[in-house]
Formats: sequence, C-alpha cells, structure tokens
Amino acid sequence: MSTDTPPAAEALRGSNWGRWGESDERGTLNLITDEKRLADLGTPRTGRVFSLGKELLRQPSSVGDYRTPFQRTTLASQSDEAFWEAMAERMGTPAPGTGANEDVVITPTHNGTHMDALCHVYDDGSLYNGFPRESFTSLGGAQRNSIHRVGGIVGRGVLLDVATYLGVDWLEPSFHIESALLEEVRAAQGTRIRPGDVVLIRTGHGEAVAYAKKMGEEPPRMQPGLGLASMDFFDACEPAAVGADNSAVECIPCEERFLSVHVQLIVRRGIHLIENLDLSELAAANCRDFFFVAAPLKIVGGTGSPINPIAIG
Repeated sequence: MSTDTPPAAEALRGSNWGRWGESDERGTLNLITDEKRLADLGTPRTGRVFSLGKELLRQPSSVGDYRTPFQRTTLASQSDEAFWEAMAERMGTPAPGTGANEDVVITPTHNGTHMDALCHVYDDGSLYNGFPRESFTSLGGAQRNSIHRVGGIVGRGVLLDVATYLGVDWLEPSFHIESALLEEVRAAQGTRIRPGDVVLIRTGHGEAVAYAKKMGEEPPRMQPGLGLASMDFFDACEPAAVGADNSAVECIPCEERFLSVHVQLIVRRGIHLIENLDLSELAAANCRDFFFVAAPLKIVGGTGSPINPIAIG
C-alpha cells in the first residue's frame, strides 16, 4: 500500500460502477463473501463485546438543524390499567395487575449512530452505479440503493486510531485525514487490512464533544475527518464499509465542495458510511481488529438507518 499522498485531482478517479453488474445496489458489501465471513469468525481473541453506538437522547442534531431531535414518547404504561384489563378480556385471559409499557420513537434516520444507504447522496444527476437521482421520490423513497438492500454486515473490522497515533485526545476541528497518515497509522499498529474488511477511523471527536459539554461550552461545529486525498488509501485496501466517530466521516467543512468525500465513497465507489460511532472503549482496550456486526433496519426505500454496531475483540 503506497504511503504517497495523491493530489486531490488524482483522488477523483475511482469508480466501482458496473463492477458487480449493472443492477448492483450493494457496492463494496459484495466483497464480504461467505468464505471470507467464515474465515473472519476466527478474528476475536478475548470474546469481549464492545457496543459502538451512541445513546439516543432528546437533543438537536450536531450537523443540520433540519434534522429534528430524537424523541421517545410513551404509548402505554401502568397508568393505563383499565386499558390492559380490557385487552386481557378481549384475549380471553383475565390477569388483574398485569400490563405492559410501550414506546413510540420518532427520529430522522441520520440522527445518532447510523448507516448511510447508497441512495443517500447523488452527484451530477446520478446515484451509485449510474441509477438516476429521479429514482428517489419524496413519496416513494428509494427505488434503487435503499438501505434495506444491506441486510447485515458481518465480518472483520479494523480500527485506525488516528488520534492516539498523533498523541492527542482528539484531532483539531477541520483536520483533513489523508492517505499517507492512514497508512502510517496502519503500519504503526501492525494492522493488516484485507479486501472486504470494515475500516473504522477514530478522530476523538466524540471525546471533544463530551469535554465541551462538561465545560458548559458549545460543541465544535467544525470536525476532523477524511479529506479527498484519503481516497488512494481506500482504493488500495478495498473496504466493505467505512465508519468514523464524527458526524459525517468526512471533515467539516467539506473539502473543496459540499459532500465531496461522500460523493467519492458512496456515489463513485459504492462504500456505505457508518457515522457518529463511539470508538472510545475500543481504543482504550487497544483493540485494533475484531469481528464486526451491524444490521440496519429494513426500511424499504430508506436513505439510512440507526444502528448499534457490535465489535467482538
């Protein structure tokens, strides 16, 4: 894997359109074959389980104000005793004093820890694999590249802990992570990345947000993340998916133009992004490779889904 950082212009070359056929809607997830998945089962060494999803709280989105806050409301509870008694009577099984608590959850699919579908971003009139952007409608959702096409992601995961490698708790806002740095981190960790692995990148942004809140300060709006010059690294290692502990995987503000890294990874290469991960516990345990499991909700026509990824170290 080259340690040379390509200029931004060179980073615009890669495309997986047609690689798995003209009708493909799964992109680089096709790299996780049954044979690879079976071999990856041998990755864990301790059996320790890490939850990589953040808690869902009723708070504004850290990226776009148009994304309304997550809300949990109660559908029914112990205060509805008469209702539960009537329900029991209808079912023919009276049980005084027995009932249930139930919720209603309301949230944009891109709040909190979530996965982007390949229909999430379009560029120059097209989604991944050349499907027209008009294949997505407000009423019908995605006719192509919907999140329900993902199913589940099960296989080997790799953590590239950029913040620890640079000796900081978190990277500075707007820090651009490039190919040369990713290769340096990989080599220093002694971590091998195989085609079809899930690559997770730690910037420390989650810790920066937590610290700001603890100090009563506004969390940073600008965020470190992948820059355009990181594409050469991913073209070489061919990940099945890429995730990070910031809001967009790419740096904010976006480099050169709006959603530039999203366009390169999702639209051109067909790589699903996993955003807003909690990688702090994984990093603290010095767990650099692990068995990774993530299953988005099967939202037909959906642009993304909340997830709670699991790493088994």
